[in-house]
Amino acid sequence: MPARVPFHLRGVLMNRIVSAPAIVGAVFVSTLLLGACTSTPPATADAPQAPLPPRATIEKLSADGLFGFGKARIDESSGGEGLASLDALAARLADGRRIKAVHVIGHSDRIGSDKANLALSTRRAEAVRDYLLARGVQADLVTAVGRGSVEPVAECPGERGEALIACLAPNRRVEVRVSYGE
Repeated sequence: MPARVPFHLRGVLMNRIVSAPAIVGAVFVSTLLLGACTSTPPATADAPQAPLPPRATIEKLSADGLFGFGKARIDESSGGEGLASLDALAARLADGRRIKAVHVIGHSDRIGSDKANLALSTRRAEAVRDYLLARGVQADLVTAVGRGSVEPVAECPGERGEALIACLAPNRRVEVRVSYGE
């Protein structure tokens, strides 16, 4: 039994009466054509290989291990785990071979205003950048930016006071993203 079927012909919507066998035939032909389009050509032995994309690593440094709460000056007197991680990273980056870029990204928790958190995260990223540069990392490879509290890794709903500060500690961080070239 013929049916009125809307279809597109060269970008124009058509509304024609089409018989059931015509619909089945059109679906069959369409399936064959689509099947031919999805097949992949056989690989040849002499086909050029695409270069691998540059590798990247992300080093996450706890801001609590580097800075006092609400502060942006690296506490070098603490001698803690955060400082040891930063020193080890600086030593690896000072070599400079194969390093394409070093992006230092500061993050804060949500305590305080957005404006203050953005400024704090920016100053912390800049402090880490300056620390790396002072230890021999090539200056033209390093950028620093703050993101404030917009990329949290912990939410802590319902927490208050000291419990909230402790719960939000993972958000207070500096990430160092290192891209390597060939």
